[in-house]
Amino acid sequence: MGFLSYAVVTGVGAIVAATGVGAPIVAALGFAATGPVAGTAAAAAQAYVGNVAAGSFFAGLQAFAMAAPVP
Repeated sequence: MGFLSYAVVTGVGAIVAATGVGAPIVAALGFAATGPVAGTAAAAAQAYVGNVAAGSFFAGLQAFAMAAPVP
């Protein structure tokens, strides 16, 4: 399940980045201003990756969620 979650998060994240759809989609994946929400695809992807490297795509999605909160 971990790899599948990671693949979904990065795949959908790439689409979000390319299209500029933004905050609602990132939030639906489970990224929040406080970090990945427990029980979501983002949390499962982080569990699969382990230590998230600064500058990685996952880190970029999290940074975006922290900078653009969903109303």
